[in-house]
Amino acid sequence: MSDSKIVSVSIAINDSPATIWNLITSKTYAKELGSIFDANAFVESDWKLGSPVHFKYEPNKIVSTGTITNLIENEIIQVDYDFSGFKYEERYTITKSNGVSTLAIYAGPYTSDFEDQKVVWNNWLAKVKHLCEE
Repeated sequence: MSDSKIVSVSIAINDSPATIWNLITSKTYAKELGSIFDANAFVESDWKLGSPVHFKYEPNKIVSTGTITNLIENEIIQVDYDFSGFKYEERYTITKSNGVSTLAIYAGPYTSDFEDQKVVWNNWLAKVKHLCEE
């Protein structure tokens, strides 16, 4: 897949890694954050190593399921998907430096929709920042 590309974007957030972590793994914000991808979308998981992560549409339609393959609380979540042999990964990392946290996303590969996905992921990061800092 030579035209496949990886979305790699980040945002500085004036809040603690723990607050960011709690927000992105919270059922409370799942639908608000999911709506960045689609009006009725949300993610559901217990956020433990080896657990499934379901990308769903309301009311309860599972669109895809990945597995948490790397997890360090307040630092990293990696979710791996296998779509009939097509491997896709999402990695969320949180770091802190000089009092500012950075939330980074690494997702892909994408092909024809790469530019659209980059916009969506940047919008998702902006929403997390807004919710953390409000």
